[in-house]
This record gives sequence, structure tokens and C-alpha cells, in this order.
Amino acid sequence: MFSIGEMLFLASSLGALTYFLGTLIMGLPVPVYGVKRWGPKLILDGLYVTALVNAYGSILSLSYIIQSYLGATWCSFFKWVCCLIVQEIALNTFLRTLYGIIAVASGPAAGVLLSQVGVLFSIFGSLITTSETLLIIARIVYDYSQVLVALGILLISIPFRVGRGVGGSLIGFSIVFYAGLPYLPNFLTSLGVNILQNLNSIPNNKACCIIVYLITKVVPVFIEGTIVLPIAYLVILGGISIGVGAAISGYSSRLPIPIEIF
Repeated sequence: MFSIGEMLFLASSLGALTYFLGTLIMGLPVPVYGVKRWGPKLILDGLYVTALVNAYGSILSLSYIIQSYLGATWCSFFKWVCCLIVQEIALNTFLRTLYGIIAVASGPAAGVLLSQVGVLFSIFGSLITTSETLLIIARIVYDYSQVLVALGILLISIPFRVGRGVGGSLIGFSIVFYAGLPYLPNFLTSLGVNILQNLNSIPNNKACCIIVYLITKVVPVFIEGTIVLPIAYLVILGGISIGVGAAISGYSSRLPIPIEIF
């Protein structure tokens, strides 16, 4: 597997190759505009790749600056996600215990309560899976954002713009998600749906009252705070990253070409 330095060196080499291919096409004695129009484009592409390679550190610094401006840190984000998973596991364990107590008891309402607890158990199992998926995404962004930026530059450097779209998307994803994903707890807090701040203790009452409380109070709060709004936030970040990636991948194609060939 290539290291970051090797990927940037390869990208720089491919950028130089693209530049010289452009100059070669410009010098071909072929009076065909469809072929020779690639000359100025490849020259600009080669220069653009060189600029991206030199700006690698600046791209990473931009993510850090935006993150610090938002006032969110990866440490607090990981702490929030882990506390959220612990809270969900604790409720899941509580439901297991409650299910066992109801199963031992007898009565006409026991079957109904068991079915309701079973549904709650399934819901919280799904919530745990969702939170763990969010944690995995966060670890990928945190651990591999530098690699993704270097890989994006390498893909953009491939001659004739073969990997430009994918490369720009990787860079956009790395910048936006590294800077914006840690802000998720703050985003939920601003909307008043941060579970770790809004969840009240489970009342010490009869099993039927506890189940009603879980169904009417706890489950809607968890669904809103761990599925609906986090997914909406990720979609927002995804849309921004697509825009940033499109701007990066299509930048040199919008540069004015000072040479016209007829």
C-alpha cells in the first residue's frame, strides 16, 4: 500500500507527464481541432495537479481551521458517541431484565407486555447498530482523512481527467466531514434533541407504566436524536462535500485557455 508521500510523489509525476503530453499534442503536425484542443487542457491540468500537491498541507490545515471555528473537537465527539452507545446498551440490558421478570410472572397481561418489550428490545438493538455505524464512519474520517486527500490528488493527476470526479469527491469528503462531523452533538443540542442532555431517568413503577414511558417518551427521543436528525445532518454534510468535490474536480476545466487552435 502506498504511503502519503509516495502517493503525492506519484501524483506529481503524473502531473508532469500530463503537462508534457499537452505540450506534445500542441506540437503535433495534425490540423485536427478535436485532437489538438487537448493540448491546452492537459497543460493546465498538469499545472493544477502541481498546485494541489503543493497545497496538500494547506488543505488539511483548512479542515482544522474550520473545525476549530465551529468549536467542536474529535475528543468530545468520540466521548459523546461512546456515552450514547453505553446509554443504549444500558437500556437494552434493562429491557432484557424486564422481559425475564415478565416471563416469570403469570397473568392475562403478561403476553401483551412480553410482545411490547420484545418490540422495544428490537428497536434499541437497531439504535445500537446505528450508533456503532456512526462511530465507524467517524473513525474512518478521523484516521484516514489525510490518506483520502492524498488519494484524491493522485486520482485527479491521472492524465485525460480519468479519475477527476472521484478524486475531487474524496477531497471534498475529507475536508467537509473532518471539519463538520464533530459538530453533530452541538447541532443536536442547538435543536434541543441531544439525548444525553434530555433523557430523564426511568420511573420506578409497575412494569406496565415503565413500558408506557419507554414507548411514549424514550423511544421517540432516541429515534429523533440518533436516527432522524443525525442522518439529516450527514445528508447535509454529504451535499456540501459533493459541492466542494465538484468545485475541486472541475476547477481547471473552467480556467480560461489562452491558446486557440484552429
